[in-house]
Amino acid sequence: MTVIAKETIIGKRVPKLDAPPKVSGEARYLQDIELPGMLYGKILRADRVHARIVNIDVSGAKALPGVHAVITAADTPGVPLGIGRDNPPLKGDKVRCIRDEIAAVAAETEEIAEEALRLIKVEYEDLPAVFDPAESLKEGAPVIHEKHPDNIPFTFEYSHGDISE
Repeated sequence: MTVIAKETIIGKRVPKLDAPPKVSGEARYLQDIELPGMLYGKILRADRVHARIVNIDVSGAKALPGVHAVITAADTPGVPLGIGRDNPPLKGDKVRCIRDEIAAVAAETEEIAEEALRLIKVEYEDLPAVFDPAESLKEGAPVIHEKHPDNIPFTFEYSHGDISE
């Protein structure tokens, strides 16, 4: 049998072991690491809440000196993510949420990567949006995912034991 001590750290001062390097500026973070030949990545995100992507022009970004790669959904077919396996890492047909990922850039410096993002041109066709969960369930509400015309992507049922016991 395991005995749990009545003493606890809740409500007591607990020393933060990593505090000294953080407050002194000596701590190293991922952003502080630079390796030879390292590239910097940036993601272009949608500025629309619900829109069809008509065209993505990455030619300007690809032509920028210092850019090593620019990828879109066309470069990542068949790579679904999410519970319903219907959330590609880069959106190529439709954005369903502001800041959905549209393109990725790898460049020699962070500044070049940011400039490459500015050179990517995305043409959208805005679609009706829904901002209230209750409204999304009503008849005639804008459909967010075509696979789920009722706007319910999945349901989950759980039961455990007998409530009468």
